[in-house]
This record gives sequence, structure tokens and C-alpha cells, in this order.
Amino acid sequence: MSMTLKLLKARLRAFASDTKGSIAVETAIILPMLIWTYAALFIFFDAYRARSTTEKAAFTISDVLSRETQSIDAAYLSNVHTLFDFLAAQSDTETKLRVSLISWDIATQTYELEWSKTDGQDIDALSQGSLNDVSDKFPIMSDGESLILVQTFSTY
Repeated sequence: MSMTLKLLKARLRAFASDTKGSIAVETAIILPMLIWTYAALFIFFDAYRARSTTEKAAFTISDVLSRETQSIDAAYLSNVHTLFDFLAAQSDTETKLRVSLISWDIATQTYELEWSKTDGQDIDALSQGSLNDVSDKFPIMSDGESLILVQTFSTY
């Protein structure tokens, strides 16, 4: 019995110290993880790029609308939406645009929705009720001051 136990211990030590084939085993274990990480980096970078490009396009549209001195009609809004699509470079997804004019009424201490226009499918104009849901993100304004809220929607 003791001879068998000694032989077993000797073989276990020899197996533990043997390094033949360890590179192949390590490669088989690590390579799928490396490939997944490499692919994930491309996907995360592309998602970040798409978000950044879309945000910059939305900022540009906001700037264009804030400088406009004429009235904003459906044709103008459609052209602004086309400009947004061009700047965002999201040709394979549908984008939506909602522009709203909001003012502050000091007498009632509330934000008042002056008008809201949309361009794109399946998007509703902003309502006074939904305005109250997002009003905590608005800046502090003085009486009679107004702001233009530009909301863009894009799917990655």
C-alpha cells in the first residue's frame, strides 16, 4: 500500500511540474475572451461615436433655431430635420425632431408652453402635462423670458 501511495505521489509531482502543452491550453482558454474584448471595443467605440455625433448635431440645430428671426413653419422644421439627419449621419435609422417654445410666467410661477412642433413619425407635440415632467431641468428664468427646447430622437 505504501509503495502504491509513493508511486501516486511521485506521478502527481511529475504531472504538476510538467509544462508540456500549457501554451496550447492557455491559448484555448484566453483566445475567446480576447476576441470578445476586441469586438466589444469596436462596438462600444461606435456607440460612443454615434451618440457624440448625434448630440453635436442637436446642438447645431438648437443654435440654428435660436438665431432664427422669422417664424418657424412646417417646411422650415422639415428642412431643419433634414439638416439634422445629414449632420448626425444616421442614414439607416429614423430620427425625430420636436421643437417647443417655453416661457416663464412669474404670476403663476410655472413654465408655459407657447407652441410645440414636430417632424418625424410617431412623435407627439409637447403638452403642458409632459412639460411639467421635464421642467426641473430648465434654467431659472425671469418674467416673460422664453427658451427653445429642441428634442431629437435617434435609435442606435
